[in-house]
Amino acid sequence: MSDAQFEVTVAVICADISGSTALYDKVGNRKARAQIDGCLTILQDVISEHGGEFIHSRGDDVLCIFEDPNNALDTMQAMLARTRDGALSVHIGLDFGPAIRTRNDIFGDCVNVAARLSGLANPKEALCSRTLFKEISPEGRAELHYFDSRKLRGKARAENIYRYADVTVASSTQVSFGAAPNTDLPHAPRDGTEQLSALIAYDGSVAECTQEREVTVGRAETCDLVLPRQWVSRRHIIIEMRKDHAYLRDVSSNGTYVCLPGQDPILLRRETMALPGKCILSPTKHPESEDALSVTCQLHHLAQLKPA
Repeated sequence: MSDAQFEVTVAVICADISGSTALYDKVGNRKARAQIDGCLTILQDVISEHGGEFIHSRGDDVLCIFEDPNNALDTMQAMLARTRDGALSVHIGLDFGPAIRTRNDIFGDCVNVAARLSGLANPKEALCSRTLFKEISPEGRAELHYFDSRKLRGKARAENIYRYADVTVASSTQVSFGAAPNTDLPHAPRDGTEQLSALIAYDGSVAECTQEREVTVGRAETCDLVLPRQWVSRRHIIIEMRKDHAYLRDVSSNGTYVCLPGQDPILLRRETMALPGKCILSPTKHPESEDALSVTCQLHHLAQLKPA
């Protein structure tokens, strides 16, 4: 009986709790586990209320299936709404297709795609495959927005991806600069004398990215550099140091143009690239657009910045 397998065609949801790993370090093992378990209980309640079948949870995620893809869409929206004001948020991936069902698990391409879309999604966001998009009602499609055409790992060709975000916070209208970088932190340079840093500047404000401190750029006032435009995501860009180089990570809805000297702009969408010595970033808008914003990035060695 336990070895029985049968084919099903279902909508699959893979929902992951955002920031669960950092939570253990922040509040300790016991409190973190309690908060995560509470969030997982909420997600399982939502699944049950919408007629879904809970498959399993592995630490900080849930996997569930639905015969009706419209119920899966409703469940995804309810998951985001129920966790909106909690200590933890979720990011979700959805797909639809054939799978192999066993007593305690489910296997198939649609399960893999849902998991990869979940990994691509930001907190408080869901990404849906084109396959699921075609199966839901016109009313459901109206809730989703085209995000990107992308070749997921293991797939032969690029497929359209659609996005749903639980947007409840009004945009910021004030430019502010985050806390000044802590230059008193101890450094561990590779050669014992100097360490690479990146200076990120916008409209007269400058933030420094070091091995100990990443820099965030976006619309939210909590970002280190705040760009007060509705078309800029709340967290649009993250600049971080990895060993001996700086990396740009786009975490936005609409992408970031990277302008290198003598080259055409490169559009990043949920992708990471190593930054050259100097470049200009233009969130969402093509750099030649009249209202494009310019964020400059310049690499330096800390030893060169200190007074003699």
